[in-house]
Amino acid sequence: MNAEQKEKLDDYHFMFGMDAGNLAMALEQLTDVMAMVGQHKVHCRVEKGPRAGEPPLDLVELLETIESAKALVQETMLRLRQKS
Repeated sequence: MNAEQKEKLDDYHFMFGMDAGNLAMALEQLTDVMAMVGQHKVHCRVEKGPRAGEPPLDLVELLETIESAKALVQETMLRLRQKS
C-alpha cells in the first residue's frame, strides 16, 4: 500500500471507524477495478464466431464477480451503520 492509499485509509478510519473504514476502502478499490475492467470490456471484443463484437466471457464473469463482492461490502457497511 502506497502513502496515498494509507492516508486515504486513515481518513476512512477516522470517518467510519476501523471496520467500516476498511470496508469503505475496499469498496472504493472494487469500484476502481470495475471501472478498469469496464474500459477493457469496451475495447476487448471477440472477433469471430457467434459472439463476434461481444466482450470475452472471462471479462463478463470477472465483472459479475466484482459486482457481487461490491454488493456484499455495501450490505455489510449498511449493517454496521445501523448498529452504530
